Amino acid sequence: MLILGDCLQQMKQLPENSVDLVVTSPPYAMQRKDTYGGIEESAYPEWMESIGKEVNRVLKPTGNFVLNIKENARDGARSTYVLETVLLLSKVFMWKDTFIWHKKNPFPTGSNRRLKDAFEYCFWFAKSKDYKFFPEHVLEPSNSKYAESEKRRKNKGNHVCKNGSGFAMNMRSSPDMVRPGNVLTLTTDNENHVHPATFPVKLPQFFIKLMTEQGDTVLDPFMGSGTSGVAAAMENRQFVGIEISEKYMEIARDRIQKQIDKGYQGNLFDHMGS
Repeated sequence: MLILGDCLQQMKQLPENSVDLVVTSPPYAMQRKDTYGGIEESAYPEWMESIGKEVNRVLKPTGNFVLNIKENARDGARSTYVLETVLLLSKVFMWKDTFIWHKKNPFPTGSNRRLKDAFEYCFWFAKSKDYKFFPEHVLEPSNSKYAESEKRRKNKGNHVCKNGSGFAMNMRSSPDMVRPGNVLTLTTDNENHVHPATFPVKLPQFFIKLMTEQGDTVLDPFMGSGTSGVAAAMENRQFVGIEISEKYMEIARDRIQKQIDKGYQGNLFDHMGS
């Protein structure tokens, strides 16, 4: 379902406890003013807190909330509004972890007094201790240099070491696939979707796989050009996207439909007016 309108007002129309995961990247303070109007840094934390409270209402008790955001620099110094936002949201949710999106191809900063901005945060919040979490969906090949030697050691038998450690050789294991870390190395989106701040599909796709199952519902209240919706379709999840710009709404609709046409079995999302 795609909804055109202000996310705070439109989320109020969504049923309580109806969403499994919210993954989004909101406009930064006083950024994209031509499209989104811009929120002053001083007002941003409370604005995001009000959105967070609606996110909490629509999330199922097992739901998660992932917020991709990075503070901008002002007068040569980093602003604190993102940190203040996280502190307020941590009173609404359980702040579970901070993921780092490491950009393989960062853009120049435009300043000769700082280095390239090569990462962004993805803050992970959970509604309750019973949050959905499926690390087995995102396993990656082990790169341990000890993997082969540990496999050979397993062949020495089911004995206990005699050095006093009590280490049991039969318990030693070196799996081929392991859990990833909380640093995600991805290129920025090189495709031109007209939107100025598109994140790569693999970013929301990672969290969708980690925190939902097939058939679950994903919400992006700041949908932009629809990247989260494309990722949801790729993983056979239901999707609700809210976008205030008609221009980006149509771009998102087209991108998601193209992904559906590639094989996702489902109906085109309803296009609701504000």
